[in-house]
Amino acid sequence: MGMFDEIIVPKSYLRSLLRKKDERFLKTKHIFQTKDLGNMLDLYKVHRQQLYKKERTTGMGEHVDEWTKVINVANVRFWDTIMDENGDEQWIEFEFSFKKGKIDTKKLIALTPGTTKKERESIDKMWNIEQEIFNKYRTHSTKYKFFSKIEDLFRKMTNWARKKHSLPLKIREKAYKKSGRLKKDPKALSLYTDL
Repeated sequence: MGMFDEIIVPKSYLRSLLRKKDERFLKTKHIFQTKDLGNMLDLYKVHRQQLYKKERTTGMGEHVDEWTKVINVANVRFWDTIMDENGDEQWIEFEFSFKKGKIDTKKLIALTPGTTKKERESIDKMWNIEQEIFNKYRTHSTKYKFFSKIEDLFRKMTNWARKKHSLPLKIREKAYKKSGRLKKDPKALSLYTDL
C-alpha cells in the first residue's frame, strides 16, 4: 500500500461533478487520500481555488501549524470510500488540475460500488470464527506458548544488543559538525536523543 497524504476538499468544489444523492454522503470539508503529492503522511487542503500544505514547526517546546501555498503541482488525484444510507460502500475518485497554483479543471474519475453491508457482515462473521479457533490454539497449545516465549526472549536480546552497538550521541554530533550537516540542519541530532 505504501504511504500517502491526505487532502481536505470542501464539498462545494465537488458539487458540479456529483449527483445530489451521492453528494450528501460527503462531509462539508471531506478528507481524501492521495499519492500525487509528497507521500509523507502530510495534510493538504484546497482553499480559495488553491492548494495548501500544512507545515508543522517545532520551536521552544511548541508546535506551530502554518498553511503554505503549493504552486508546483499539475494534477492531483484523490479518493475515498464513502458509505450510503444502506451501509453499502462506494469508491469515489476525483482529479483536479492546477495551473499556476490555481484549480484549472475538475473531473470525477470513478464512482463505483464497493462492499455491501451484507458482504461486510459475512466477512466479519467469517473473521470472528477464524479468530476464535486461532485464539483457542494460542491459549491451549504448549508448543505455541513455548516458542512464543523463545521469540520474546530473542527479541529482548536483539534490542539489548542493538543498544550496545549503537553510535554514541557525542560521536554522531562530532561527525555531523565536521561534515557540515549540523549547520544545514540544526535538528539533525533530535532523532537520536532518545537512544
